[in-house]
Amino acid sequence: MTRFDLRLAFRLNRFEIVVLGLLIGVVGVAAVLVAGNLDATGYGTTCLALGPESPMPPACEEAGRAFYDIQNKQASPVQTLLIVLPFLLGVLVGVPLIARELERGTSRLAWSLAPSRTRWFLTRLVPVLLAVFVVSLVAGLAADRLMGATEPTADPFRSFAGFGGRGIVLAARATFIFAIGVAVGSVIGSVLPALIVTAAIAVIGLSGGSSVHNRILASEAVMAVGVNGDARPGDLFIDQRIRTPGGDIVTWEELYVLLPAPDDGTEWPPPDYTFVALVVPAERYPEVQLREVGALAAGSLVALLIAGIVVRVRRPG
Repeated sequence: MTRFDLRLAFRLNRFEIVVLGLLIGVVGVAAVLVAGNLDATGYGTTCLALGPESPMPPACEEAGRAFYDIQNKQASPVQTLLIVLPFLLGVLVGVPLIARELERGTSRLAWSLAPSRTRWFLTRLVPVLLAVFVVSLVAGLAADRLMGATEPTADPFRSFAGFGGRGIVLAARATFIFAIGVAVGSVIGSVLPALIVTAAIAVIGLSGGSSVHNRILASEAVMAVGVNGDARPGDLFIDQRIRTPGGDIVTWEELYVLLPAPDDGTEWPPPDYTFVALVVPAERYPEVQLREVGALAAGSLVALLIAGIVVRVRRPG
């Protein structure tokens, strides 16, 4: 791949990449600034870090108001933009990559001059693919920083808070949407219909994949090891269970059968029945993150292989 190929690939997609890249950069800077404002309240280090059993200093009330005010008015919209913009980048750059050439008829001349369609496809794909991943990763890292400020008691690199909407997983999801857009655009050959189909497939694919992954995580859940069986900051909460006086762990449905609720207002369940939580420990976050990225990378590769095959066999125009 020559320098000319890189310049050509960028020139064909520079408007979408530059505009959305600048937007993501601006929002990323805003995320860092908002995170600094949250840290400056001191609420996380001087109040939340004390734990629920410790008395709160009087200053914590004012710090808490400032913290949650910044979180609601500044952090929430910035977090939303950090998720939406990379997905928008993937769609708006991926779909036209091949579909625009087919729709305008420029592919006929390009394919007649190119030594091979595969090389033509790769010279347009690889630079843009790298640009989408890198720009989306910037958004993901900014979201990591913001999450660390909004959840000051959790380590963002050992926490399931905001999973999928930050870090390398966000970049992998945006790249997956890009790959879907390239494949759909190469099959349909028209930008507007391909945009609609890509959006539908992306929603179904990401939601379906997340549902499957959540089921896998639920099957791997363990009893929480925090104080009184509570989930610790960063743990992924799956479900709540009840420990009987004999040490058995039962679900709420099983408890209703084992110990029917009284009608006289007596406390239920009795004090010797304690609550426990099923969680995926925060320490497993890097492993789970890597598994999610691997699945998304495999899906992206399949979509791009389909696009490459379509380019090879499709009639020009």
